[in-house]
Amino acid sequence: MYADDELGQLSEEEKKRKFRALQMQIIMLESDNRKIVNEKNLLEAEMRKLKTDQERIKIELTNRKQRFDKIGFRLTQNEEELKKMKKKLNLVR
Repeated sequence: MYADDELGQLSEEEKKRKFRALQMQIIMLESDNRKIVNEKNLLEAEMRKLKTDQERIKIELTNRKQRFDKIGFRLTQNEEELKKMKKKLNLVR
């Protein structure tokens, strides 16, 4: 690259060539930046969706766990009732 004082000593053709080269680099960098911004926005949206899904899954897990505990309690009660009835059945014989 040229230092600022060297740019003044360039011929008009070299200045135009340098100008076009810099313009090309700027255009490429701006294009890259747009791609990066788009990717960032996409990732941001995906992360929001995943966070929403995570909350929904957490709620579902809590609900299922409560249901599981209730069913386990009912099962224990039924098993105890069965034992009592079987004892009564044996006493009736």
